[in-house]
Amino acid sequence: MKRIFIIAALSFCALGAGIAQGEMQALRYSSYTPFGSARFAAQGAATAALGGDMGAVFMNPAGLAFYRSSEISFSPSLYWVNTEASFMGSTTEEFQTKFNMGSLGLVKARQLDKRRGIVGLAYSFGYNTLVNFNNRTLISGNNTNSSLLDDFTWHANTYPDQLDPYYEQLAFDASLMPYDKEAGTYWHDMQIDGYGQSLNRLSEQYGYIGEYSMSGAMNVANLLYVGATLGLHSLRFSEDIVHTETDANNNVMDFKQFTFKEYNNTNGWGYTARFGLILRPVQVLRIGASFQLPTIYHLSDQKSTRMSSQFDSGSGINDQNVNSPSGLYDYKLRTPFEFGAQASLLILKQASLSLAYTYKDYSSSRLSASDYAFFDENGRIGSGFRAAHNLRAGAEVRLSPLYLRAGMQHLMSPFSDKANNAEMWIFSGGLGVRGKRNYFDLSYSYGSSSEVYGMYAYEPGINEVANISLTKHILMCTLGFRF
Repeated sequence: MKRIFIIAALSFCALGAGIAQGEMQALRYSSYTPFGSARFAAQGAATAALGGDMGAVFMNPAGLAFYRSSEISFSPSLYWVNTEASFMGSTTEEFQTKFNMGSLGLVKARQLDKRRGIVGLAYSFGYNTLVNFNNRTLISGNNTNSSLLDDFTWHANTYPDQLDPYYEQLAFDASLMPYDKEAGTYWHDMQIDGYGQSLNRLSEQYGYIGEYSMSGAMNVANLLYVGATLGLHSLRFSEDIVHTETDANNNVMDFKQFTFKEYNNTNGWGYTARFGLILRPVQVLRIGASFQLPTIYHLSDQKSTRMSSQFDSGSGINDQNVNSPSGLYDYKLRTPFEFGAQASLLILKQASLSLAYTYKDYSSSRLSASDYAFFDENGRIGSGFRAAHNLRAGAEVRLSPLYLRAGMQHLMSPFSDKANNAEMWIFSGGLGVRGKRNYFDLSYSYGSSSEVYGMYAYEPGINEVANISLTKHILMCTLGFRF
């Protein structure tokens, strides 16, 4: 299929060899771990059945009904990520930090003066950061296999009358991909003189997904708790890619260096709804279930590219700097539904143990637009991704007025290709101090994962890849005031 402009239909890969960026857009905006509150994060995001905390409410709104008094809370956080990239025997490392507002919440609770039926009501307004996209990845090495120009020449020779203005047209205009009239094909110097050029590829990502929510819940006879949430999502994402190849050893005739720059920006909004219930069959046990409808995103992509070329002095070829047009495309994304099950056990009013399970089928995401059907992209979403079964566990011990907490999460890889095992483990801990009218909680979370980053396809279906190791750190505090 010919590449059209829209990030959702490019041949370039993001975090997954063989997965085009359109599919990665769908995955990127469907996969998240809510920041919530420090208490929630410290216990591995497993306390949705425990309730009574804004972080838990964001996962199961029935937990809102456990509030006995009104409350306001806010949870600032510091996020930093370390990225290590391995390519052709070379390893590079990058580091980035970002201050973030994890969550804000206002809860209004009312206890009714009766023992049967509905004995309590609560509602809340809140904000929760679902994803922090900030990341910086540098890939560097001596590439003896291929060049980005292989990707351009393959597309140019496949569709010689339709050079993509964001890719191969730039390579042609920059004198990097000339046309052989006798052979009727496009070519580049490294195909003749051989590879071995140095490669540097810097990817910088910025942005977030945040949810503004309105929730309500009721307590039925202190036995059944039921809640619902309406969520409005705000999405901002940008990625700047700078790809440079240099003939450092002067092995390629005439050619010295080229740089390709790609700028992608996505803005949009979405809406969803979440429902939950929690059953308390005995005083010490709470069992919960939650269901989130697919989020419908209305997205707008902006795109532009640039390319510069430098040639050896005396080659007779002029250096070039060329730009693509600026493109804009609007489309929709429907994310998968999510089902969750949770349980919490209270131990002598001094401790608690919590477990949580979530199911999300990433292969069910769908892209759509009024003027494009996305048959190929949605087909690759269906074959390239799979359902994920995520497990979380957490514990809390009360040493009045101090609380100690710990937790862990296992987030399953969404890729159907087992060779790209992008699973993530998250370990967390924290403490809190609680008084009658206010409280302070602190948490630290550490997550690690490994992924395959596909830069480009140098032959149809064969990608030039780097191995990426990510470590993420989140330090969060929550301040809460009851009234």
